[in-house]
Amino acid sequence: MNINKGYASWAIAAALTLTSMPLFATGQQQPQQGRRNQQKEQPQPQQQAPAPQGAGPVPQSKDEYDAFTAMQKEVQAPAKDEAEALAVARQTVAMAEAFVAKYPNSDFALYAHTFRVSAYGRLGKPRESIAAAEQAIDATIKFGEKQVAKADADAKLSDKDKEALKKKDKNSVFLDKNSPQFQAFMSQSEQRILALYQSVIGGYQQLNDAPRMMEWGEKALGFKPDDLNTLAMLSNVMAERPPTNEDEKQKSMKRAEELADQALTELPAFLAGPDGASLPAAAKADLTSQLHYTLGLIYLHQKKLGSSEQEFLTAVKAKPNDPITYYRLGIAYVQDMKNDQAMESLGKSVFLKGVSEAGARDILKQLYLNKNKSEQGIEDYIKGAGAKIGQ
Repeated sequence: MNINKGYASWAIAAALTLTSMPLFATGQQQPQQGRRNQQKEQPQPQQQAPAPQGAGPVPQSKDEYDAFTAMQKEVQAPAKDEAEALAVARQTVAMAEAFVAKYPNSDFALYAHTFRVSAYGRLGKPRESIAAAEQAIDATIKFGEKQVAKADADAKLSDKDKEALKKKDKNSVFLDKNSPQFQAFMSQSEQRILALYQSVIGGYQQLNDAPRMMEWGEKALGFKPDDLNTLAMLSNVMAERPPTNEDEKQKSMKRAEELADQALTELPAFLAGPDGASLPAAAKADLTSQLHYTLGLIYLHQKKLGSSEQEFLTAVKAKPNDPITYYRLGIAYVQDMKNDQAMESLGKSVFLKGVSEAGARDILKQLYLNKNKSEQGIEDYIKGAGAKIGQ
């Protein structure tokens, strides 16, 4: 039986939040609708782009801007049911691909690719979503490099140079790396890239392609070595899907242990920071439980039974209603010849049901028979074990 808890759901929620973040929150403003001149309405230039306001993408024409805002409006359109949501996703893909084809060098291409990631995910097309995410990562990194290069160039301009440029083009913008707006935009870009990495890893998880999941997990860590999402996901995947070769397994578990330990080291700072503070209590408990569960499973693979039991107990203390953790704890107790503790943990797993119920029941039945010479009373035993959950 293959039981995979997967990584915490808060990571997915974070990714969805980032990929749907309103574009103009970063400082790029939409064009204003001027009042009508009651005597004579002045004609508006058809190719005029909105005036740039700071760090962020700049449209090169009104047509480009209008095409992007129409696409963004489609992305944000509410759907009354699943059929309508799928229709929105299909329309989003069509609009995003048309936009990229018509404006391949647009600053907004990174958002178009990101919209495709979410839309293909909604349509159940992980391969297409992965490809879009790779393009979105590349476009986001390149645009960030473009912003940094402009800020470096602007830093070399004198006030006189800037004044001269303003006279030539009143919409000229000068970027300052130290400004809160620039730093906020670059921080959002980093978070978006990390969310896209998570999307790629999640896509390969859907495709049951563990090697590619690992490859992209290591790429994500190369981008940001202390990212808690990636550390949690990668260590969990390694623990849940160990190599069959014993030597390779031990090597893999050593790396997984390093990642899980690092994740647990990062956890207090994360929970105390702005991202952690915004999580509901249940999500914090789920994350804490997930990390300890992962380390417990790694120790179980390494036959470090006492340490494994302790980590699983810490996990269920944070999240008492998780049947898989009780199942794994029961296995650790069996291997450690602690049959009474094993029976109680397995009874709790059966009581809570879920994907581990059948496996937990089979092992519990064997232990119960060995101890009582009969299956009589096993259902009452399960109920009694369930009554102790959370105590």
